[in-house]
Amino acid sequence: MTECVVEVGPGTVRGPCAVAQDLVSTALEFVDDEIALLDEQPVAVEAIWRAVFRAVLPDSVGTAVLVCPTWWSSPRVERVQEAAANVSTEVVVLQREYVLIGDAPGTHTVVEIGSEFVVVCREGCVVMAEPRLGNTTDVARAVAAEVGAATAVLVDAPVGVDDAAPLGIAISECLRAKGMSVTIVDQDRVLHAMPDRPTPWAHTIESRGWGGPRVAALAAVVLSAALLCVGLAIRSDTDGSRGTSIPMTLLVEGRVGVKVPAQWAVRRITSGPGSARVQVTASDDATAVLMTQSQVRKGESLSTTAATLRRALDDEHAGVFSQFKPDDRRADRPAATYREVREGRQIDWAVFVDDVVRIAVGCQSKPGSEGAVRDVCDEAIRSAHAIF
Repeated sequence: MTECVVEVGPGTVRGPCAVAQDLVSTALEFVDDEIALLDEQPVAVEAIWRAVFRAVLPDSVGTAVLVCPTWWSSPRVERVQEAAANVSTEVVVLQREYVLIGDAPGTHTVVEIGSEFVVVCREGCVVMAEPRLGNTTDVARAVAAEVGAATAVLVDAPVGVDDAAPLGIAISECLRAKGMSVTIVDQDRVLHAMPDRPTPWAHTIESRGWGGPRVAALAAVVLSAALLCVGLAIRSDTDGSRGTSIPMTLLVEGRVGVKVPAQWAVRRITSGPGSARVQVTASDDATAVLMTQSQVRKGESLSTTAATLRRALDDEHAGVFSQFKPDDRRADRPAATYREVREGRQIDWAVFVDDVVRIAVGCQSKPGSEGAVRDVCDEAIRSAHAIF
């Protein structure tokens, strides 16, 4: 039986056979959802991904080797590997960074360019994530400033990612100006993955599902609560002044990527008062960063968001929500803000829209102790960005 390599994300799906671009773009856009719109018709996302792999893989494939972005969350990886298992006897999932480095792990830093983020990876870990906000030069300088003391850097400008090539060149120029050895990797390099060589990051598990082959791989990128490894830091302390270094990492949840404290506990809350949300909590159980998201029409203005929010808050119990400001600013970002007070804790919320996603970031602390979370929360608000 044959072995076939498929590049899965961030901007395309490529393999032995051609696949329709509208199918690929829909699969990637809705990878975190259950239902997608294809040709203006609702279709299960799982069915779309199965159709993608039926198209991109030949009928006789034995092993499908999927190369996924290093920063992809475990639910995304599980979705694509399960879809591929409907076509292939065995599925192996590899991190993109692992494939790009080749036979010399640990010797290079890898810069992976995505549609909304640029991530810096070392030894299977994302050590920095920079939102693609501003022009190419500004993003390139920000990435170069965060790469650190690396001597050899691989810059990955993937096929299908808008403006990846010019951004890759700009990042390379900035890094070379700092005396680093930089290589822009060939865009077809991921299609030559070798899953049989030893690696601590990727392995295969044989598994048979009900009625035929099911998932036959665990991805190297299976990450607890979609939380990636750590390498960047900001500084904060209880009075809001510059103090103890707090490592930050990239959390990818649904359609949003956001920087959060790496050593805080992540949990999803779907019951009780308030909207379903992700909560990232410090060891004191009182300090936390929260995030909710919802899909909106493209082009929704802040004033529309604020009006919708105002109506929702007016329907809640008196005394819970206060200090509503429809045109505030947090972390240099226009936002509607308000305070929520419940059971010995206060949450200062900032709500804004990016593309078709309404994002709300909450800064939780004990009453009067908002300085304990101010810096990490400002970083979360500043970095929160729609990724699809």
